[in-house]
Amino acid sequence: MDDNKQQWASAGLERFSQLEEKIFQTVQELKSVRNEAETLRGESSRLNEQLNEQIREKEALRGEIDYIKQTSAEECEKLRGEVNGLQQQLATMRQSETETLDLLAQFEREREVLRDRVEKSLTLLASLEAH
Repeated sequence: MDDNKQQWASAGLERFSQLEEKIFQTVQELKSVRNEAETLRGESSRLNEQLNEQIREKEALRGEIDYIKQTSAEECEKLRGEVNGLQQQLATMRQSETETLDLLAQFEREREVLRDRVEKSLTLLASLEAH
């Protein structure tokens, strides 16, 4: 019976030792999981901060883009107005040029008429002096 008790005691100690080893391994795994969890929390915090920074940068860039769009639209309207003004000036200058050319043609016709009259007058004067 002593042998039986010793076997039971030996088996009990062996089971206790195995249980103790399992508890030790579980504690080590728990420590490892806690360390990993802490590392992941830190990483998560860092990534959240990066995300927030990128969101702020995106909003700032969106504001700049809106400003550029507005400025570009205003400048386009301003340039469009200037181009329209220049087109009107060009049309006025062309009209003025046409009127000037018409007047020049009229003056040349009048000059030819006057030249003919002067030549006739000189011819008449020369013929009167010859008599």
